[in-house]
Amino acid sequence: MGRMILLAILCIILLFPLWLMVVNSFTPAMAFLRMPPRLIPYEFTLANYRQALTLPNLPRWVANTGIVLASVISGGILVNGSAGYVFAFAKGKLFTRVFWLMMAPIFVTGFALLISRFIVVGKLGMRGMAAVVGMSIFWPTGIYLFKNYFQTIPVHLIESARIDGASEWQILVRIVLPLSKPVIGCAVVFLGMSAIGDYLWQMLNLQAVESRTFLVGLLQSTINETVVKNIGYDLAVGTLLFIPYILIFAFSSKYFIQGLTTGGIKE
Repeated sequence: MGRMILLAILCIILLFPLWLMVVNSFTPAMAFLRMPPRLIPYEFTLANYRQALTLPNLPRWVANTGIVLASVISGGILVNGSAGYVFAFAKGKLFTRVFWLMMAPIFVTGFALLISRFIVVGKLGMRGMAAVVGMSIFWPTGIYLFKNYFQTIPVHLIESARIDGASEWQILVRIVLPLSKPVIGCAVVFLGMSAIGDYLWQMLNLQAVESRTFLVGLLQSTINETVVKNIGYDLAVGTLLFIPYILIFAFSSKYFIQGLTTGGIKE
């Protein structure tokens, strides 16, 4: 009973800022000047959401976000899954050394790699959306998760497929990945949240207004306000930006939790 009460208190504390953001997003600008502050708005208005949802480029930003999400999630699963498959089943010290070399970025903050990323995309001639997607697909933690999960799959399934003449790519796509839904759920959550939350990299590469994503476009609209600062509008934007995170986790939470807690398939 005591644990449940403690968890309830922690839940209230953690959700309290979210409650304030959502509730006050329905508050008009002048109402924030009233004291004392309240847990429910002094006045209720939809003007903040109306202002955000009627931005002229919003449909284009949503479409761009969809393209980035689909590209990063599908490409990330294939690229990192392929790497995990190689490191899970290939033999030799060279593969082990390469694996740990690819794990190095886990211990480095993304800001420290910003200049390196610019150099890489410049050398490859990648700009705009291609640079955003290209630098978001590589996920070292995902390679580690895929490798460990693939190693729990019975080896005789793979050996039988090889005897039947299946290529390594066919084994990965038709056998290994379909048996790895939990770790794929983890990949969807992590890659999806990374794709919609990498504001700095997207802002630097998506300079044209029509090429921006949902995140960059809405946040730039709060910075570029020419009228009196409207805190309610900023909170409305924050609430709208939080919705994709909820949707991604809601659709993938089952497999996400399984991927972090289960040991995979048992023989």
